[in-house]
Amino acid sequence: MIILAVSSYAFLYYKKYQKETVPIAVTVEEILQKNETGSVTSASTGATLRQETIPANLNLKAAFFSQAPYGNWEYPWQEACEEASILLVANAYLHKNWDTAQFNEEILKLVEWQNRQYGDYQHTTMVQTAEMLEANFGLKSLLHDNPTLEDMKKILSQGHFIILPLAGRELGNPYYSNGGPNYHAVMLKGYKDTGKLIVHDVGTKRGEDYVYPWPVIDNALHDYAEPIYKGVRRIIEVLPPNQ
Repeated sequence: MIILAVSSYAFLYYKKYQKETVPIAVTVEEILQKNETGSVTSASTGATLRQETIPANLNLKAAFFSQAPYGNWEYPWQEACEEASILLVANAYLHKNWDTAQFNEEILKLVEWQNRQYGDYQHTTMVQTAEMLEANFGLKSLLHDNPTLEDMKKILSQGHFIILPLAGRELGNPYYSNGGPNYHAVMLKGYKDTGKLIVHDVGTKRGEDYVYPWPVIDNALHDYAEPIYKGVRRIIEVLPPNQ
């Protein structure tokens, strides 16, 4: 009976925390070509992507690094979620192909830039984060307040990544330490036909293609403020180069 009870607990734990399946990732270039021509054959999957206003499922391809690329969660990496999230976007859009050492160095460069520009780096608003993207990588952005799930799906279906500012402790991520950060940022890269969103959550080494239900994101969506629940429900739509 004891062995059976332990086995049952292990099964339930696995079911709760196992990684959820996500759609096969497609590149931004494939989505942009699809939107221009009506259909495209995916180089990564061989499948033909046909024109839809908003696909039922979508997962934009992007390499993943956490905000602590070497697993060191001391400062400044403990507070580097905004930096890491926009670096994931820049890496994908600009084909930087950074390795771990280069990604880590880019985080430190952005920390230094913010200290010069704003006098601090720890809590960057979405306006400041958009400024950082353009100043350092030439990527332009659009800010959207009070977005719906359909708004986000429409943006993603254009091949545009999104940066989400969040009340981190409202996400309930089991891999966070001490309940998670008060303020957090992640890269939104896709969605499922179940209404769940696919993110690269830089706040954990297990954050690649992490899936959150829309109600969880909707509840946690807040730009930086003190207290965090007073923050505006705002997102950054990052435009691909030359748009």
